[in-house]
Amino acid sequence: MVMIGSLILLFALLSPFPYPTSSWAGARYEEALKQLADAITERATKAKTPRLAFLDFTDSQGKPTAIGQFLAEELGTQIMLAGELTVVDRTLTYSTLKKLHVDQIDSDHAKAVQRVAKAIRADAFISGVSIETPDGLQVTTKLINPSNGQPIGAARATLPKAGPLTLFFKKEESPQPVVPIESLHEPAPPIGLGTHRNEYYEFVLTSIDKHDSRVKLDVTIENHSSRDLKLLCRLQDTVLKDEHGTVWHQGVEENREGLCTRGLELSPQRKRRAVLVFTASSDQSPSQFTFHFHETLPRRDASFTIDGLTLGPSPGPAETTP
Repeated sequence: MVMIGSLILLFALLSPFPYPTSSWAGARYEEALKQLADAITERATKAKTPRLAFLDFTDSQGKPTAIGQFLAEELGTQIMLAGELTVVDRTLTYSTLKKLHVDQIDSDHAKAVQRVAKAIRADAFISGVSIETPDGLQVTTKLINPSNGQPIGAARATLPKAGPLTLFFKKEESPQPVVPIESLHEPAPPIGLGTHRNEYYEFVLTSIDKHDSRVKLDVTIENHSSRDLKLLCRLQDTVLKDEHGTVWHQGVEENREGLCTRGLELSPQRKRRAVLVFTASSDQSPSQFTFHFHETLPRRDASFTIDGLTLGPSPGPAETTP
């Protein structure tokens, strides 16, 4: 019996992709992200800097990138949800930098850095550099002391090009489709599981994951109006409903810095990520959801619905109804 059990275990270990490839890759991404967030938390705790301000991550040349902005949001949200440290709203950070005419956070601009930190009550700044490698995306972060602009800690991890990061990389094996001349001027459809667009912003739901009694929604929101925008939703009325009729609600504790409690501020043409966490008590195992969003700002009592949300890879774009 021991020999048979050992052979079964060996076969399971050697079998290629015992689990769905996309789910396994997404789990590796989440695990690597959590490890990096834990390393930052450990160094910030050791340095006694409980309130952190994240800066947009850059490439190796020091230029901000879309993926760098996304990674800063990802890590800030991960640390914020852990609850051990406080993360300054990045809109506040950048509006303060702009107001005080500060372009760089380093030792050459120590006095200016001090003024920004005092204004937003930041104990430390988090900067980062992301570099694409054959193994994935190498991310190096630094904990910067606002009193002198000097690094006081660092953490590094390599994130696999999986999960939400797949949106930033083109698949070489996928040939580019031929676009008819008459459609070249038409905007490309948004990437995601479901999209809602109105006169103020575009709301794209990028992923949905379930762990035990929690369902996490990742979304990106882009302000396509010409004015600064604050988006805020009703906590109790912004819910998920599964195919069994169970309603999944947002709890204040897990969403205290979230879209429906604190809100999200965006400058024109700026895009940011948000996370909504829902919980429910149910003995059934749901696999399909409908998302109901209820605004208070910028459109009081406006609402929309995104249907056909499926856990794991989505078979196609979801539909939205106003």
